[in-house]
This record gives sequence, structure tokens and C-alpha cells, in this order.
Amino acid sequence: MKLLLKLSLITTSMLIFTFTGWCNDDSVIYLALQNGNQDTGSPAPLVGRKDTYLSTLEEIHGDLKENRDVSPIILSFDFYKTNGSFASGFGLEVHSYNKSYSFENDSSSVRLSAVGLLYGLNFYYRGDFWFPFIGFGTGNYSVKVQEELNLEGSKTFGTVFGQVDKPFFYKLGVRIPLNGIGIVLTQQYTSADIMVATENKPLSLGGTASFFGLYYTF
Repeated sequence: MKLLLKLSLITTSMLIFTFTGWCNDDSVIYLALQNGNQDTGSPAPLVGRKDTYLSTLEEIHGDLKENRDVSPIILSFDFYKTNGSFASGFGLEVHSYNKSYSFENDSSSVRLSAVGLLYGLNFYYRGDFWFPFIGFGTGNYSVKVQEELNLEGSKTFGTVFGQVDKPFFYKLGVRIPLNGIGIVLTQQYTSADIMVATENKPLSLGGTASFFGLYYTF
């Protein structure tokens, strides 16, 4: 509920600001849809740390059968004010992914459903054939963790809901324009750890990511 309320307030504010102050020849708006690979087990350089929730479960139930990679869907809005070849502005991103883990020694499993609302500042350079950009910011991550664990011959079930209220991310990438519609490539690093109450251990929802997608220019 908090995430939906925050998303509604931010989106409304951005739309009002955009259409009252930025809709002129010096503004650019990008709408993008991206997908890719995010390694939640690889901490973001400088700002991330190694989590221990899943490794703690591995000590009991055996090694993970799956890797820590997830494939989020990212919908983003970027609003820029241009000044010659340079531009600065702000952006809003919604990330979502699901992931299931199982273990080698028994039938235990963990399922994750995560949604992230990220927002921050962006800067880009308008080149002849490509537009490199950088950005950083914060936001909110919400997650549902479902556990089905075998303990001494009996199964235990648990569901944990949690939020990361102050994640931090930074990114760099490039847009390749193609007459209004273009290609966007992004390398993103996110620190967003949640404490899972059942084990009292941190779980990373962010990590190191590479995204690819398409964007439309308004």
C-alpha cells in the first residue's frame, strides 16, 4: 500500500510539473521498457554488501540449484531539460521480478516476488549518433518471501513481507536514437537489502545488472 501511494504521488507530481513547466522546445521526455539480467548475489561496487540469508539456508539444506540471477522488467520515465548538447533531469523506474530457489539436499524452496520504485537524477550528452547518460537515486523496494523448508523430517511454511525504504542505485548507459524510437542499454548497480525475519539475515534485492530495451521520445 505504501509503495502504491508513493508511486501515485510521485507520478502525479511529475506529470503536473512536466505539463506545466517542461513542455517546450527545451525539454525531452523518454518512455522506456527494458529487460535483462540482474545478479542479486553480486554486491553493487562501493555501496553494496554481501547478503547471508540464502547462504545460511544452504548450510542446512544444501547448495542452491539455481544461480542468483533474476530477469526484471523495467518501465521508466525520464524527463530532461536540455542546454545545448547537455541535459539534466529526473527519472522514475518501476522494477519487478520473481525468483524461485531450491536446494540440493531436500525439497526445501524459497520464492521471491519483488517490486522496486526508484527515482533520481539523470544527466546525458547529446552526441551525433548516440546519447550516453548517467544517473543515481533512491526509492523503495517491496518483497514477498515464501519459505517451504524441511526441518528434521517435517515441513515448515512461512511468508515474510518487507520493504527497503532507502535503497541506493547508480547507473550508466547509452541511448541510440532511431527516429523517435530508439535502443537503450543500461548498466545499473543497486544496494537494496532486506532483513528476513525468519533467519534474521539480510537478503539482497538489488545487485549488478545489465538491461536492454526500447524507448520512445516525446
